[in-house]
Amino acid sequence: MNADSVGEIIATRQLYYLDDANEKIAVCVLIGKPQPSAGSSEYECSFQVIGLGNQRATKARGHDSIQALQSALILAAANLNHLNDQLGRNLVWDGGVKGELGFP
Repeated sequence: MNADSVGEIIATRQLYYLDDANEKIAVCVLIGKPQPSAGSSEYECSFQVIGLGNQRATKARGHDSIQALQSALILAAANLNHLNDQLGRNLVWDGGVKGELGFP
C-alpha cells in the first residue's frame, strides 16, 4: 500500500514493533489533510498504518475539518490498540511511557 492513498500527509507518527528477537519493525501512522466529502457538506480525513496489519487507508468523517481530523485520530488510536493487543502489546512509541502509543 502506498502513502498516496491518504492524500496530502499532514502528520506522521513512527512506532515500532518489537518481535520475539527484540528486533524493531517500523510502523508508521500517516494522517491526511481533511477534505470536503464528495456530494456532502461534511468533511473526511484519511489515515493509514503502514508496516503491520491491515495497511489500507481509512476515512474518518466529521461535520467540519476539525471534527474529521479528531475522528481520524480516535479511529487510528482504536486500530493501533487493537493491533497492539493482537501483537502481545509489543508496539512502542519512543515519545511516551511504556505501553502508551500517544493517541487520544
